[in-house]
Amino acid sequence: MRTPMMGALGPCGAWLVAAALAVAAGCSDNGISLPPEGADAGRDAGVRRDVVTADVPARPVVVGVQPSHGSFLGGTAAVVRGSNFTADSVVRFGGNLVQPRYTQVMDRNRIAVSTPAGTPGDVDVEVTVGTQVATLPQGYHYDAVYVDPATGPTTGNARVNLHGSGTTFRDGMHVTFDGLPCTDVVVTSPELASCLTPAHPDGSVEVDVESGSGTITLRDAYSYADSGDSTAGGLAGGALAGSLTVTVLDATTGAGIPSAFVFLNNEPGAVPPNAGQTDMRGEVTLSPPHLVAPVTVTASERCHTTTTIQSFNASTATIFLQPLMIPGCGMGSGSGMMQRPVYAATITGELVWDGPNEFAPNPWYNVPMPRPGFRRVAYVWVSRPDIFTADPTGTALTQQRATVLQVVDPTHTGRGYPFTLQARPAAVAVYALAGIENVVPIGSSTSVVFTPWVMGVARSVLGAPRATISNVSIDMNITLDHETPVQVAALESTDPQAPSHLTLNAFIDVGGEGVIPMPQAAATGLDSGMFRLSGLPAFDRTLADARLTVHARLSSADVTGPRAFEDTPAPCTGLVLTGITSPDETVRVGGWLGVPTMTMPTIGGQLPTDRTVHFDIHGGSPDLLLFTMQWDGRSWTHFAPGAERAVQYPDLSTLMGLADLPAGSILQLSLVGLRFHGFDFNHFTYATIGQAYWTAYAGQGSFLTR
Repeated sequence: MRTPMMGALGPCGAWLVAAALAVAAGCSDNGISLPPEGADAGRDAGVRRDVVTADVPARPVVVGVQPSHGSFLGGTAAVVRGSNFTADSVVRFGGNLVQPRYTQVMDRNRIAVSTPAGTPGDVDVEVTVGTQVATLPQGYHYDAVYVDPATGPTTGNARVNLHGSGTTFRDGMHVTFDGLPCTDVVVTSPELASCLTPAHPDGSVEVDVESGSGTITLRDAYSYADSGDSTAGGLAGGALAGSLTVTVLDATTGAGIPSAFVFLNNEPGAVPPNAGQTDMRGEVTLSPPHLVAPVTVTASERCHTTTTIQSFNASTATIFLQPLMIPGCGMGSGSGMMQRPVYAATITGELVWDGPNEFAPNPWYNVPMPRPGFRRVAYVWVSRPDIFTADPTGTALTQQRATVLQVVDPTHTGRGYPFTLQARPAAVAVYALAGIENVVPIGSSTSVVFTPWVMGVARSVLGAPRATISNVSIDMNITLDHETPVQVAALESTDPQAPSHLTLNAFIDVGGEGVIPMPQAAATGLDSGMFRLSGLPAFDRTLADARLTVHARLSSADVTGPRAFEDTPAPCTGLVLTGITSPDETVRVGGWLGVPTMTMPTIGGQLPTDRTVHFDIHGGSPDLLLFTMQWDGRSWTHFAPGAERAVQYPDLSTLMGLADLPAGSILQLSLVGLRFHGFDFNHFTYATIGQAYWTAYAGQGSFLTR
């Protein structure tokens, strides 16, 4: 995620993406790797023998799971308790395998896991050791609803999403947190709603959600934090009142970083109580006389990155620092520790067309007959986690996309055309696009052009690692005959270098199952005007609760994919419009964020003696500024309110063991602005500034010298 200063003036390079994303992603790995078929999570427990007798391992026993419930989407950190566990233990919830990467045998009595996705309700929990299986009947409960994010401030008024599976959310529904009403309830679909949390003392609370036929009770579904929270990070605790408690954590492990330097208001040479070092838990409290808001705090450690949170009013701050992968820090120059693989799910099924054949495949009546040089083809995918996730390439593409031709295999006995693909183990929608394809020459090369005419969708497919989900039937009866008019307003900017290449893309939001990209529903142009996104389905049948999302981008050149910065040439600005209830209504795109532009020094100039970088924003102002400077494998990240127009890089050379910005070197600087629904800088968390929450973004790369 780091490359040279080419991205400073051209396409947003990977190092710019790292600046915008890595700060919140250090604790997660959402990719899937597909190992060779013969690979396994670990070898079976062997039977030790000698010349006298055979030693059979003691039979494992499962007595409980803590916590005993979690989201149907999976990903809940839990501990399976029992006895006679070994390093080769394999865990399953409801028959679904726990990923080997997320199975950690702590000792013979405990196994830490991250749960797989599962169907709402009670499921058995199994632990297999060698050939012996221990089962705890109905040992775990999958909740039908989960709250996202699951933590928030005690002051309340934080927007949370309620994702359901098989629920029937409706207008007028009631949601309570520990009996207190969650206000401003907005129902987007039967499986997606949101509301503003009530104020509450710190701690975990029960959430009750109406779902048509009754009330769903979620135990410990939401946690109020009156201090820095190691799972969320950021600012909390209410207004500053005489002291600031700072917790510094390793972004990879989540553990506290001892002996990290923390100082206030850009004064690294300050002494306690204006500065200090963290204890073994990674905590330090600074209580200088007359401490008033707004305050700025910086945390740094020799083998970690540096982070500054600027101009805030909160009594606690939790800061994640990324470990440095550089010589001298025990990391060498490699890419980190080897990890166990993440196994995919396998999904098999059929594409089914209506017709006279009751027990055999029918013709593709709703796809035109191909002309010479063309062919009928259907492609089968699973929904993406979000609109910024790119298509797989190479081997992963052949594994995660199924190609179906209108060819009837005489040995096939089903009603449709069979498909097999691999997918991320989660709650997904499986969809297919069928249409006409041909090869078009472009200069000395060729390009494949696929025009879809019809689609089908199978909802609520729950995949688990290495599990095979069979008999997924997709009815190919949704015609792509709707279009969405899009009225695009111009970017309000006086900057002559402002981006002007417009790209519009459409996605179908299917709630907790992710989004379905509609590659045919795209438009490009210059700056502004009226555009149309054609080839969209009606929101009925299996898409009755779906919503349309439009991703609009202005960039300095043509975009190459869905990703916000990696595929979008800089300078760039983007808008994410969600919750559109009909593909036939006019969507109005406006309120673009202005692109942050460095003004002093100018691009390529020298860092001023006061070590302050000034910038301007021509256009709409963001909620959050996220600036990251990178050099020699190191980085310094600033979080600042959107109204700020300067950031400072104080001299760290006065602090023993810390590396200052090297003299004479080129410093790469990414400048990113972000906007969110209901954002409050004094209560932001790392979790809620991730891409899933962006409503607008803008950025570019720049560079300067020291």
